[in-house]
Amino acid sequence: MKSEKIKTVYYGNECEDDFAGTNINSKTVDKNFKYIHKNVIWRALSFIAYYFIAYPLVWLYERVILRVKFVNKKALKAYKKQSSFYYGNHTGFIDAFTPNIMSVSRRNKIIVNADSVSIKGLKNIVQMLGALPVPTEMNGFKNFVRAIDYYHKKCNITIYPEAHIWPYFTGVRNFSDASFNYPIKYGAPTFAFFTAYTKPKGFLSFLRKANVTVYISDPIFCDEGLTGINARKNLRDKVYNFMVEKSKLSTYEVIRYVKVDGDNSDKKVEYEEAI
Repeated sequence: MKSEKIKTVYYGNECEDDFAGTNINSKTVDKNFKYIHKNVIWRALSFIAYYFIAYPLVWLYERVILRVKFVNKKALKAYKKQSSFYYGNHTGFIDAFTPNIMSVSRRNKIIVNADSVSIKGLKNIVQMLGALPVPTEMNGFKNFVRAIDYYHKKCNITIYPEAHIWPYFTGVRNFSDASFNYPIKYGAPTFAFFTAYTKPKGFLSFLRKANVTVYISDPIFCDEGLTGINARKNLRDKVYNFMVEKSKLSTYEVIRYVKVDGDNSDKKVEYEEAI
């Protein structure tokens, strides 16, 4: 039997390094970027693209081919009549779709970086499927916050606080509390989720690099009496601690990440025999 190989990559800064490998030239997202679309035709096309094209295809791919499992999804159902905020680890391209499957009885919006709306001809489609890009210019944040105000009333909103994609990473990277002001501002429930990887097995296992299980928390709120920065940090820590606890269940390395000091540009990707 042919031995499996583990890919090893090197990083210097867990908060800044990105291994998505998209090599997209990001476009400017500023005050002129249109976040809120009220045009009837645009909204109708968005509805069709989301529910009749993307959702069934993604569901089929994730649930049948990738065999993605969800643990504690019932916690989300209890809050299906209330908009929630989802926070998860950012470890693969399926992150763009998994929260849409998790979201119950309402659409999901995902806060993304500018790369997601920078591919020529796809900006509208990506937005129709739920993308809300973070501005690249300070003058764009007013409209961005206005969009969050608008969409949170009828949609769930997903945020990946780690920001950068590290494919198949089994741990949890450090992240700031900056994005945790939103659920506090709206008094909305927060749900943490962690995507864990285990050795591929079972039906169609040869089509996937790992088995995927998404662990979902019970609703999380900051402690009573806390406000401002203290409330934000408290909520962030609860989400982070949930992720760290569930990371212990991520037991299979497709890619091994090794920290190096200083510039890692001279390091090459390496492979070694899997244990």
